[in-house]
Amino acid sequence: MNTAAWKSLNAIERAVYIEMASLYGGVGSNNGHIGYSVRKASESLRIGKTTASRALERLQERGFIVATRKGAFSRKVRHATEWRLTEFPCDITHEMASKEFARWEPENKNTVPSQTRLVPEAGLIGTSRRTEHSQNSPIGT
Repeated sequence: MNTAAWKSLNAIERAVYIEMASLYGGVGSNNGHIGYSVRKASESLRIGKTTASRALERLQERGFIVATRKGAFSRKVRHATEWRLTEFPCDITHEMASKEFARWEPENKNTVPSQTRLVPEAGLIGTSRRTEHSQNSPIGT
Protein backbone atom coordinates (compact mmCIF):
# COMPACT_ATOMS: atom_id res chain seq x y z
CA MET A 1 0.00 0.00 0.00
CA ASN A 2 2.99 2.30 0.35
CA THR A 3 3.99 2.03 -3.30
CA ALA A 4 3.53 4.73 -5.92
CA ALA A 5 1.55 2.20 -7.97
CA TRP A 6 -1.03 1.61 -5.22
CA LYS A 7 -1.35 5.30 -4.47
CA SER A 8 -2.02 5.98 -8.17
CA LEU A 9 -5.08 3.71 -8.20
CA ASN A 10 -8.57 5.05 -7.68
CA ALA A 11 -11.09 3.48 -5.29
CA ILE A 12 -12.68 1.24 -7.93
CA GLU A 13 -9.33 -0.14 -9.09
CA ARG A 14 -8.39 -0.87 -5.49
CA ALA A 15 -11.75 -2.58 -4.90
CA VAL A 16 -11.26 -4.79 -7.98
CA TYR A 17 -7.83 -5.83 -6.71
CA ILE A 18 -9.22 -6.63 -3.27
CA GLU A 19 -11.99 -8.72 -4.88
CA MET A 20 -9.39 -10.64 -6.88
CA ALA A 21 -7.12 -11.11 -3.87
CA SER A 22 -10.07 -12.53 -1.91
CA LEU A 23 -10.24 -15.33 -4.49
CA TYR A 24 -6.63 -16.34 -3.83
CA GLY A 25 -6.49 -19.48 -1.71
CA GLY A 26 -2.97 -19.13 -0.32
CA VAL A 27 0.46 -20.43 -1.25
CA GLY A 28 0.34 -23.56 -3.39
CA SER A 29 -3.31 -23.13 -4.38
CA ASN A 30 -4.60 -21.08 -7.30
CA ASN A 31 -2.37 -18.07 -8.06
CA GLY A 32 -2.25 -18.09 -11.84
CA HIS A 33 -5.66 -19.75 -12.01
CA ILE A 34 -7.72 -16.96 -10.43
CA GLY A 35 -10.74 -16.66 -12.72
CA TYR A 36 -12.04 -13.11 -12.79
CA SER A 37 -13.94 -11.45 -15.59
CA VAL A 38 -15.11 -7.96 -16.44
CA ARG A 39 -18.66 -9.26 -15.96
CA LYS A 40 -17.88 -10.61 -12.49
CA ALA A 41 -16.26 -7.31 -11.45
CA SER A 42 -19.21 -5.41 -12.85
CA GLU A 43 -21.75 -7.50 -10.96
CA SER A 44 -19.92 -7.82 -7.65
CA LEU A 45 -18.95 -4.15 -7.37
CA ARG A 46 -22.07 -2.75 -9.09
CA ILE A 47 -20.07 -0.86 -11.68
CA GLY A 48 -20.31 -0.66 -15.46
CA LYS A 49 -18.46 -3.13 -17.65
CA THR A 50 -16.37 -0.36 -19.20
CA THR A 51 -15.31 0.82 -15.75
CA ALA A 52 -14.47 -2.74 -14.72
CA SER A 53 -12.46 -3.27 -17.89
CA ARG A 54 -10.51 -0.05 -17.30
CA ALA A 55 -9.79 -1.11 -13.72
CA LEU A 56 -8.36 -4.45 -14.86
CA GLU A 57 -6.25 -2.68 -17.48
CA ARG A 58 -4.89 -0.24 -14.90
CA LEU A 59 -4.03 -3.10 -12.52
CA GLN A 60 -2.11 -4.77 -15.33
CA GLU A 61 -0.31 -1.56 -16.30
CA ARG A 62 0.76 -0.99 -12.70
CA GLY A 63 2.01 -4.57 -12.33
CA PHE A 64 -0.46 -5.90 -9.76
CA ILE A 65 -1.90 -8.64 -11.98
CA VAL A 66 -0.82 -10.67 -15.00
CA ALA A 67 -3.14 -12.62 -17.27
CA THR A 68 -2.08 -16.25 -17.52
CA ARG A 69 -4.95 -17.45 -19.71
CA LYS A 70 -7.14 -15.22 -21.82
CA GLY A 71 -10.87 -15.60 -21.38
CA ALA A 72 -13.17 -16.70 -24.17
CA PHE A 73 -16.85 -16.79 -24.89
CA SER A 74 -18.29 -19.08 -27.49
CA ARG A 75 -21.40 -21.20 -27.78
CA LYS A 76 -19.77 -24.29 -26.27
CA VAL A 77 -16.95 -22.98 -24.11
CA ARG A 78 -17.08 -20.03 -21.76
CA HIS A 79 -14.36 -19.13 -19.28
CA ALA A 80 -13.05 -16.02 -17.60
CA THR A 81 -9.50 -14.77 -17.96
CA GLU A 82 -7.25 -16.37 -15.36
CA TRP A 83 -4.93 -14.13 -13.39
CA ARG A 84 -1.79 -14.22 -11.30
CA LEU A 85 -1.36 -11.74 -8.45
CA THR A 86 2.27 -10.59 -8.65
CA GLU A 87 2.30 -10.04 -4.89
CA PHE A 88 2.37 -13.82 -4.31
CA PRO A 89 4.37 -16.77 -5.74
CA CYS A 90 2.98 -18.29 -8.93
CA ASP A 91 1.32 -21.65 -8.40
CA ILE A 92 1.70 -22.58 -12.08
CA THR A 93 5.42 -21.98 -12.61
CA HIS A 94 6.41 -21.94 -8.91
CA GLU A 95 8.34 -18.72 -9.48
CA MET A 96 8.73 -16.30 -6.61
CA ALA A 97 6.48 -13.25 -6.35
CA SER A 98 7.59 -10.73 -8.97
CA LYS A 99 5.99 -7.70 -7.25
CA GLU A 100 6.17 -5.69 -10.47
CA PHE A 101 4.05 -2.95 -8.90
CA ALA A 102 6.92 -2.07 -6.54
CA ARG A 103 9.05 -0.97 -9.53
CA TRP A 104 6.32 1.05 -11.23
CA GLU A 105 6.83 4.78 -11.42
CA PRO A 106 4.67 7.44 -13.01
CA GLU A 107 5.87 8.38 -16.47
CA ASN A 108 5.61 12.09 -15.84
CA LYS A 109 6.39 13.13 -12.29
CA ASN A 110 5.85 16.82 -13.14
CA THR A 111 2.21 17.40 -13.83
CA VAL A 112 2.87 20.96 -15.02
CA PRO A 113 5.61 21.53 -17.59
CA SER A 114 8.23 23.94 -16.27
CA GLN A 115 7.86 26.32 -19.24
CA THR A 116 4.09 26.69 -18.97
CA ARG A 117 2.82 29.81 -17.23
CA LEU A 118 -0.33 29.37 -15.23
CA VAL A 119 -0.77 33.07 -14.46
CA PRO A 120 -0.41 35.66 -17.23
CA GLU A 121 2.07 38.45 -16.84
CA ALA A 122 0.61 41.58 -15.26
CA GLY A 123 -0.95 43.99 -17.66
CA LEU A 124 -1.51 41.61 -20.57
CA ILE A 125 -4.99 40.31 -19.94
CA GLY A 126 -7.94 42.09 -18.41
CA THR A 127 -6.29 45.43 -17.82
CA SER A 128 -7.61 48.72 -19.03
CA ARG A 129 -5.18 51.40 -19.94
CA ARG A 130 -6.59 54.83 -20.28
CA THR A 131 -4.93 57.18 -22.69
CA GLU A 132 -4.19 60.78 -21.88
CA HIS A 133 -7.04 61.78 -24.16
CA SER A 134 -9.55 59.63 -22.25
CA GLN A 135 -8.24 60.87 -18.90
CA ASN A 136 -8.79 64.51 -19.88
CA SER A 137 -12.14 64.13 -21.60
CA PRO A 138 -15.27 64.92 -19.62
CA ILE A 139 -17.58 62.05 -18.68
CA GLY A 140 -20.34 61.34 -21.15
CA THR A 141 -18.71 62.89 -24.19
